[in-house]
Parts: sequence; C-alpha cells; structure tokens
Amino acid sequence: MTENQYENALLALGCENVTTSRQKSNGTTAFKLPTGHVVSEHKTGYIRRNIYREEGRSGGRCYQLNPTYDVPRKVVWSNGQFYEATTKERMRIYSRKTRLKKLFLYTIKKLNNG
Repeated sequence: MTENQYENALLALGCENVTTSRQKSNGTTAFKLPTGHVVSEHKTGYIRRNIYREEGRSGGRCYQLNPTYDVPRKVVWSNGQFYEATTKERMRIYSRKTRLKKLFLYTIKKLNNG
C-alpha cells in the first residue's frame, strides 16, 4: 500500500484527521481514532498516542508507540563505583509509509479490543 492508501484506510476505519496547521508545517499528521484516542506520526521518526487533559487545560502526555531495543550502559559514579545496567531505547521509523502502516495496525488492534 502507498501512503495515501494507508491514510484513506485510516479514514475508512472511522479515524478523523485532526492535524493542525502548525503540526502540518512540522511534518506531523494526527488522527483521532473512533475510540477517542489521538495518535500522531512525526517526521522525526516517532509514533505517539497523545493524551490531552479535559476541560481545555493546557498540557498533556504522550506515549511512544515505537518498538524498543535494549542498550547496555556502563557508568563510573563520582564515588568510584562501577555500575552496569540495561536501558531501553526507541527505534525511529524514518519511512512515513511504515509509520502510517504501524498506525493502521494499532488502530485495528484498538478497534478489535474495544
């Protein structure tokens, strides 16, 4: 499928394109799902689920939907102790077509579980 076909498929599933002019100029596309969730894809490679506060209050949260991978970390603290840990990093998806595909699959998953 092409980018336009994925966008049309999202619209056919009942999603609404809620992209603001500022988001559009930044290369972001936002969709409101029939479940009420707002998801967005960004040209920086991220896919997010946005949670806005009710009653017009400013601010909100977002959750990354990108896949993760483990990164080993090694640190020597100021007290001279050596620490090792594993942290998670997010994979960036630079292909817009792939980001839209992930949003499409996420939408289907949410609609089926709802």
